[in-house]
Amino acid sequence: MVMQEKMQIIIIQMCLFTMCLHSLNAQPKFSGTWKGFEISDTISTESEEIYFLDFIIINGLLEGKMRVENNHKEVKITQIKGTKHYIDFQINEKRISRSTSKQKQTGLNHYYLKYNLDRGYLEGYKNDSSNKKIILYKSKFDFNSKPKPSKNRNWVNTILSEYRNGLSSPEKRLEELKNFSFEPIYFDYDKSNVREEYYEQLKEIKKIILSHSDLRILVIGHTDSDGSNKYNESLSKRRAESIIRFFTSRGLRKDRIVIDFKGETVPIQSNETSEGKSMNRRVDFKFI
Repeated sequence: MVMQEKMQIIIIQMCLFTMCLHSLNAQPKFSGTWKGFEISDTISTESEEIYFLDFIIINGLLEGKMRVENNHKEVKITQIKGTKHYIDFQINEKRISRSTSKQKQTGLNHYYLKYNLDRGYLEGYKNDSSNKKIILYKSKFDFNSKPKPSKNRNWVNTILSEYRNGLSSPEKRLEELKNFSFEPIYFDYDKSNVREEYYEQLKEIKKIILSHSDLRILVIGHTDSDGSNKYNESLSKRRAESIIRFFTSRGLRKDRIVIDFKGETVPIQSNETSEGKSMNRRVDFKFI
């Protein structure tokens, strides 16, 4: 009995260890360049300060540099150090490298941030008491160590709008797009209506498209070999059009969708069996 209990404890410990490894492996690579902005907790669409960070993390210790610009075109560049525990960050400004602030004392700040696993942003506050939220996202850029304000700030309004609308960070969306795998939508014999079982799948496709302003989708209709070529071409078109109606009725603009229809000419299974025919009655997708 004692031996059995010991074995159970060992199994539980092994499971916990495996879960911890999986959790660690699932974390993104945090080292690199990040940029973002500071906003009030109100519905304001104005960013008051913008941030550029370049740091490396080794064994939970963070070191790098930070650039902060405000609306008065003042620039402060500091050396930073900090710690990371799982998804919690504490970043401290240690030394001012350069500053164009007209104030005699610009001050050194502390930042308390947490990585949003669902959306891919670093979110938090400065000095643990500010009512202004800091939003950072990972982005590749050359860190500017010159004490001159950035000329291009168009990205601020773009990212701020996306953040307000609930979209994930650009890097997170690219990751979702890269890992997304299409599955065909299948149809009943001689039918073009979308079966309810595919609604969630189509909603997920729509979500991905709306998350990328330059992304469109190609919808391709197919049939089995029953019927004439002309009829099957028409049926495959109706099937593709039913997908378009599904998307547009749920907020996706028609110009984000391209239609194609192949009739019976592109089977993925043999039309000699009923099972094969059921697989050929489908709509395929492709991002373009």
